[in-house]
Amino acid sequence: MAQDWGNRDVARNWDAKGSEHNPSRGEQLDILVTLLEKMMRPNTWMLDLGYGSGQVEKLIFERIPQARIVGVDGSREMMNIAAERLTAYSDRFESIQYNLADFPSLILPSHPYQFVIAIQSLHHLAREDMQAVYRRIYELLEPGGAFLLLDRMRVENAHVWQVLHHVWQRQDALYQSTVAEHEGESFADHERIVLGRGDYPVLLDEHLAWLKQIGMDAVCVHLHGNRGLVVGVKPE
Repeated sequence: MAQDWGNRDVARNWDAKGSEHNPSRGEQLDILVTLLEKMMRPNTWMLDLGYGSGQVEKLIFERIPQARIVGVDGSREMMNIAAERLTAYSDRFESIQYNLADFPSLILPSHPYQFVIAIQSLHHLAREDMQAVYRRIYELLEPGGAFLLLDRMRVENAHVWQVLHHVWQRQDALYQSTVAEHEGESFADHERIVLGRGDYPVLLDEHLAWLKQIGMDAVCVHLHGNRGLVVGVKPE
């Protein structure tokens, strides 16, 4: 069954335990925020698509005091958690409730956006919707700006699943996580679980190809198992 992000208990459970199925999240977020720190220009903003419970915003504000963010999310329950978490940063954070599948039609505050980030949010979209979101991101970004995607990647076939299954078991042994169980006992089971959650991940190669097709220079800067951090830069 697809996750009901409008359910208060679902939202708060994910906020408390979401990383149990993704022990790479902390390192990948550190890389993402480091890139923001190193690349940020004065007087610019970033846009977060699917900011959820505000965990990433808090991390960014703690490490980049000058950061200013517009966050878009479709779940009022997640946004309520974020509002509690980000009370101290309300002067630097603007939030908008909106369905990401309809994001291309959203009228945003007219800020200069140097960055757009999307963390574990776009794999909920159908392929055509994701590509439309990418085109809109390109339009929004300032020249030289960057799109940073941290998300689940599609597992292509049973042979790839078997390799990744060993990687997930290694993670569980190191971090006392539950990745292997969460990802399924076989490739068929994995696909059933992913679709049952309402997730539609695409291949890493597809993300890179789509970003290049719309004019960005794109690279994967970190990949662990089926979790990747991709950066697309809009040429100046």
